[in-house]
Amino acid sequence: MLASRRAFLSAFATCAVPAVAKARVEQAPADETASEFAVHELSFDRVERSMQRARVYVPHELTGDQEWPVAVLLHGYAQALADSRALSAWGSEYDALGAYRSLAHGEVPHTAALGAARVQAISDSLQATPFRGMVLVAPVTPIPYFQRNLGQALTAYADWMQQTLLPAVAQLAPISTAPEALGLTGVSMGGLVGLELMWRFPERFGAFCGIQIAIKRSQAEPYAWLLQRAFARLGSGRSRPVRVVTSTRDTYRWSNQAFYQALRRSNIDASFELRDGGHTSRWMRNAGSLESLYWLDRTLQVPEPPPR
Repeated sequence: MLASRRAFLSAFATCAVPAVAKARVEQAPADETASEFAVHELSFDRVERSMQRARVYVPHELTGDQEWPVAVLLHGYAQALADSRALSAWGSEYDALGAYRSLAHGEVPHTAALGAARVQAISDSLQATPFRGMVLVAPVTPIPYFQRNLGQALTAYADWMQQTLLPAVAQLAPISTAPEALGLTGVSMGGLVGLELMWRFPERFGAFCGIQIAIKRSQAEPYAWLLQRAFARLGSGRSRPVRVVTSTRDTYRWSNQAFYQALRRSNIDASFELRDGGHTSRWMRNAGSLESLYWLDRTLQVPEPPPR
C-alpha cells in the first residue's frame, strides 16, 4: 500500500506542476531528505526574495482519495538571513518532521520542555483520535521590520501564497485550499508575520498558531482588537481559532500571555500553552513544533465535497 501511495504522489507531481503553477520543482538537498516524506523544493521567477522559493513536505502516508489540510510554516528572524537556512529551518533546526512522525505514530517523546503531564495528555488524545495528517509548506518568511509599506508587502505575499504557491503545492499532493483547511503557524518573527496575515486576510486562513510571537506587551491589546474586527467581517459563526504557545524563559513570554488574555477579553476563540524552556531552536525541537502541529491537526477542517 505504501508503494502505491508513493507512486500516486509521484505521478501526481510529475504530470502538472509546470503548466499550472509555473514552478520549478527539485529534490531537496540530502540533509533534508526524510524516509517518511517526499521533500520538494519549489522555485519561482519573482523579484521579491521571500516569494522565490519554498520547501514542501508531503507525508508518504497521505492517500489520493481525499484532500488534506495544509500547514504554512513561518520561521524566525535568524533563519531569514540566508535562503538555505530559511528553507531548512522547519525541517532541520525545528525538527518539524520528527514532531510529525511522533504524532503520526502516537509516540510523543518525553522531554523536559513538554513535561510528563503534557506528554500524557497528548498521548491519550492521540490514542482516542489518531493524528490525521497534513502537508507542510515552508516558504521563505518575509522580514517585516524594514518594510516601507508593510501592508503592501504582506498583501503581495498573501496573493503569491494563494495564487502561485498553493496551486503549485496542489500539483504535488491532493490538498484542500479551502480556508478552513489552511493553517498558519510561525515562531518568533514568523509568529508576527502570521499574526499580521491573519488579521489582514482572515477570509484566506482557517487558523493561526503563534509560537513565541515577537511582539511587545504594548501591542497585545491592539493586535487582539485588530483580530476581533477582522473576524467580525467574516460574519456570524465564522471566527478563526487562535493558539498562543510560549515558554517560561521566552523573551516574549509576558507579551504572549498578555496577548492571549486580550484575545479572551475580545471573545476570540483562543487557547494557550506555556511550556518549560527558552527562546531557542532546541526548545522548538523539544516542544514548539510538536505543539503547533498537534493543535493544527485538531483544528483544521477539510470541507465535505459537494454532492454530485
